[in-house]
Amino acid sequence: MATNTTTFDLLPHSKHVDWESSETTFRMYVGYISLLFDIGVLTYHFTTPFHPKFYVKTARRRVLQIHILTGCLEIIACVCAFYAEDPTKYAYAAAAFGAIAHVPSTFYQIPTVLGIKAFLVPSLSLVTALHGYFAINLVLNPTSFYYLLSTYLTVHIYAWSRVFFAIYYRFNLFEGHRFSAAMLTSGTLLIPSVLGLRGNIGLVSFVIISDIILRSTGTAEFWKAWTTEHPRELASNPQKKVVLEALITAAEVSNAVESLSAQDPKDRYSRICATVMTANARNTSPREKAHAVFRAIDVNRDNELSVGEFKDFLIACGISTFEMEDKLMLEGLFMNRKVVTADDFCAWFTKSWIHSSSISVPRIPSTPRGQAKLVFETLDADGSGSLDLVELETLLTSWGLPKNEAAGYLKDHDKDQTGTIEFQEFYESMSTVWKFAIQSFIDEGKIRVEE
Repeated sequence: MATNTTTFDLLPHSKHVDWESSETTFRMYVGYISLLFDIGVLTYHFTTPFHPKFYVKTARRRVLQIHILTGCLEIIACVCAFYAEDPTKYAYAAAAFGAIAHVPSTFYQIPTVLGIKAFLVPSLSLVTALHGYFAINLVLNPTSFYYLLSTYLTVHIYAWSRVFFAIYYRFNLFEGHRFSAAMLTSGTLLIPSVLGLRGNIGLVSFVIISDIILRSTGTAEFWKAWTTEHPRELASNPQKKVVLEALITAAEVSNAVESLSAQDPKDRYSRICATVMTANARNTSPREKAHAVFRAIDVNRDNELSVGEFKDFLIACGISTFEMEDKLMLEGLFMNRKVVTADDFCAWFTKSWIHSSSISVPRIPSTPRGQAKLVFETLDADGSGSLDLVELETLLTSWGLPKNEAAGYLKDHDKDQTGTIEFQEFYESMSTVWKFAIQSFIDEGKIRVEE
């Protein structure tokens, strides 16, 4: 583990780096690369819409602004302290920006972190606490090279995670878990740079102990949400798309092949999914697709869908029992109920279809109004010309917003108190949502330009 020196540090730090030490060399290279990444990350954020979770609440937006500003100032102060003949005033400034503003603003945002919270909340909490620890010690030892460099490195956890996220996205790695993978990779790189190789052992131990405590004290619902991936992208779980495509296939064929209706459910569904599609369900609206699918898998025609009927169909689609436990497959549909009605199923299906299907357009809209219209029509699954607040709340919470903040945001923007959002309201008052959505559609390849 690295050790700090306070009495024997030679100034300026930049002229007395011990390049003979492999540990110091590693820390310095990580530091230089981090500075390079800062430029890329800031460029990205100034040219790309922020995630809506940072903008739906005024307090969260203000905290984000403070977080970015003080983070930049802290990095600049650290660099100045590294090169200055007398680093004291710059070290004090860096420590103040970190301990007073950047660290508290990070802790404020940690509960809404995306990815798998069971891993990321304890990990980020530990790294942020270390950041605060090093900043406070930098105040006490303003000429310490160790505390200066450690403060500088721990402020870069987010910059490294953005870079790893971009790499994983570029090469299509860790699909569905990219944000978690990026954050964990950056943590396992930065922790050893400030604590040595034993740092990762401490990190893993802290995560395990934290989750053991939460598992023993939290509810089953809390633990399910705690261990479920909350992706940054709009793209849904790939398995869900497989299910939806199979559902459509089933609806198309069963409507055309009545002789299959009397067969054993599993055989019937397997035959349906294996038969060439002959019906026209794909050219209808998501709501109409949903009704066709419901009729196809409601075996006993009682206008209700049981857990058993749906599981039989999923098994026939090749979905394992383990994969069925996905929150958006069973829990998202049944929500602890034994049966669901056609309306319940259609609501679940249309929301799922929005996230899993691509969008065909003659060209990508170039005007803000056109882009907002494309997003609005995509979310308006039933073609009613308005967006239901409950559906929008589901969308926002899937983006990582706390439910109460999502509900409050929508209530504030429902100017006429109708419980729905019309296009003009959506365009004028919810630009944060549609700007992020259109950028995500483009980034994820959901928009397909017709030839």
